[in-house]
Amino acid sequence: MKIVVVEDSSLVLEHLLDFFASQPEFTVAGHARGEDEALALINQSAPDVVLLDLALSPGSGLNVLKRMRATGHPARVIVLSHQPADAYRQRCFDAGADAFFEKTGDFGDLVAQLASWMPPLPLNEAPRLRALARLDILDTPEEEVFSAITRLAAAVIGTPIALVSLVDARRQWFKARVGIEICEGSRETSFCAHAIVNGGLFEVEDTHGDPRFADNPLVRGDPGIRFYAGMRLVLPGGEAIGTLCVIDRIPRRLDATQRMALEVLARNVVTELELRQRVHELEAEVVRRREAEVRIMHLATRDSLTNLPNRAALMDRLDQAIRTAAREQTLLGVLFLDLDNFKLINDTLGHHAGDALLQCMAERVTSVLRESDTVARLGGDEFAVILPALHTQDEAVHIAQKIIAALSQPLTLQGRPLQVGCSIGLAVYPTQGDTEETLLRHADLSMYQAKESGGNQCQLYSEQMNLRAVERMTLESELRQAIEGGELELFYQPQVRLSDQALTGLEALVRWNHPRLGLLAPDRFIPLAEDTGLIWPLGLNVLEMAVAQIAAWHAQGLKVPRVAVNVSPAQLRDGLVDAVAAALARHDVTPDCVELELTESALTADGPAVLGLLQALRDRGLAIAVDDFGVGYSSLALLRRLPISTLKIDRSFVSELASNQQDVAIVEAVITMANSMGLRTVAEGVEEDAQNVALRVLGCDDGQGYLYSKPVTSVVATRWLHARFSEDN
Repeated sequence: MKIVVVEDSSLVLEHLLDFFASQPEFTVAGHARGEDEALALINQSAPDVVLLDLALSPGSGLNVLKRMRATGHPARVIVLSHQPADAYRQRCFDAGADAFFEKTGDFGDLVAQLASWMPPLPLNEAPRLRALARLDILDTPEEEVFSAITRLAAAVIGTPIALVSLVDARRQWFKARVGIEICEGSRETSFCAHAIVNGGLFEVEDTHGDPRFADNPLVRGDPGIRFYAGMRLVLPGGEAIGTLCVIDRIPRRLDATQRMALEVLARNVVTELELRQRVHELEAEVVRRREAEVRIMHLATRDSLTNLPNRAALMDRLDQAIRTAAREQTLLGVLFLDLDNFKLINDTLGHHAGDALLQCMAERVTSVLRESDTVARLGGDEFAVILPALHTQDEAVHIAQKIIAALSQPLTLQGRPLQVGCSIGLAVYPTQGDTEETLLRHADLSMYQAKESGGNQCQLYSEQMNLRAVERMTLESELRQAIEGGELELFYQPQVRLSDQALTGLEALVRWNHPRLGLLAPDRFIPLAEDTGLIWPLGLNVLEMAVAQIAAWHAQGLKVPRVAVNVSPAQLRDGLVDAVAAALARHDVTPDCVELELTESALTADGPAVLGLLQALRDRGLAIAVDDFGVGYSSLALLRRLPISTLKIDRSFVSELASNQQDVAIVEAVITMANSMGLRTVAEGVEEDAQNVALRVLGCDDGQGYLYSKPVTSVVATRWLHARFSEDN
């Protein structure tokens, strides 16, 4: 049973969620606190039951109920209230509630009410589900033989709706259907779930007069069931896996002929299911024999060192893969892979070490591929990979990136630590070659392009660019215009002191008001800016807007402690210190009002150069923060040398802080380390009171996240600051 909980009391909500978590027959689809949030969640998740708090903030539970019923939402509603039952019960029932409980009552009564709405389970439920699974029919495409039986049932009985309904563990799924668009529904509201536990025909002549179904959502809402008749589909082993059923929107009764017809048609469905299963078993046997033949051929065409397919086997499989792709109208990817600096390792450590390295790399490549993929060793340190059944070029790029990440992991060879990268070329059938030789040649050419571009990357054959590359080029051009044309906008998110919720700063977060794509988050264009060199003018633009906003706030008497501005690793170059100083001077803003945020990767990119640059910024009076701390690879020795002032704890360690002891230990260690180094700590992604409390107990200084405020425009931030300072004064 799928449940939505609408409750604004954190304590009550926690108790309800803990309770339902221990009841496997119930699933909480989501929870909401306010009226509009609740309605949006209910419309989105389509629950069977809504547990509705009568008093909400903001809004009213009674209003939620009225709005649900006004729009025809059929879900059953149980009202929960602290109010005396005699004062509100009737008003709730008049508005369309199905049950009313006081919060102080026993959960047992609530469970009993929910259980009364659930269909009974067959005594042989476990073997019944196993028999249904063996048929391998759930979620399969429509088949004419079952559709024809369903149409005949509707015509013979004279009903607008007929179904071949299979009752799974938590749902009913329609193998064939007439007169209804949906292909599945909840088992908890299913008439067929009742039918499979009854012998023979299960008939409900008028649902409005049957207390089991009068308030059923399928009666109250679509499809508006008034009449139901279902004949069980019983396998030879006695398992009732579903029904052949007919449904009408008016009350009625089957006559003897109609009952007989429904029974005969139900037997035909079972016969077809058995025949279908036998055909699938024969097909599976054919597949097994074919696979055995493939294994024999596989063993005969292996590379002796790595046990991978050799070049001859690769060419044969590539020919087959091209034929399959042409027949099924799918894409086929070919990767050409070459290890970076393998010759140096081979010459330095010897051929034995080189062979061991090749074996290790072969295992790593294989470990990240799909079962349907083929990896072969062509000779030396060259490998090729066939990626069949692709739908987009991006899938092949993603797999190539997984290979690069796997091969880049450190390893120890002859007692020496090594880190080996690789260069990968990619060609995709049919756009970048339609024969084995063409695809391999194009992949080989693009691999050399990857090496020339610095190695440890994947290069797609560039004769024809895919849609994503075209969009990238377009965005690059548009981003240049955006920087110059004022399309960039800063949003601001507050940072507050955990001890008293006092404002300690704001983080400036850039957004792009794209004229065609709308408001874009930084992850859509910052990487592009870094790759194309646009990050420098973009970063200066962001800095200028942030400093100008600080000056504007100061002019209004709003003394913001500091504003944090993100700095990309690509911005850490000569000229940054002077650019920052010039922006501060133009707007008459003191350096202590600005904090520059850098990721750990920026700190490890070029240690000595970064150290000198950051020291120069600190000497100017600016604060330096390390963003997303804990997810990178910066060493404690490096942190000790860097002139930083703040560590920002990554949100990945905060999200489960209230329940994950490992995250507690990590956060506590970071805070302790920061305190010993005299650094301020800011926790990112604080969204719940429990996280706020845990961080305060652990000694974290400040917090940032949706619990305090989402990132907002400068206009909203200004109103927020005015209100904040008015309260403080």
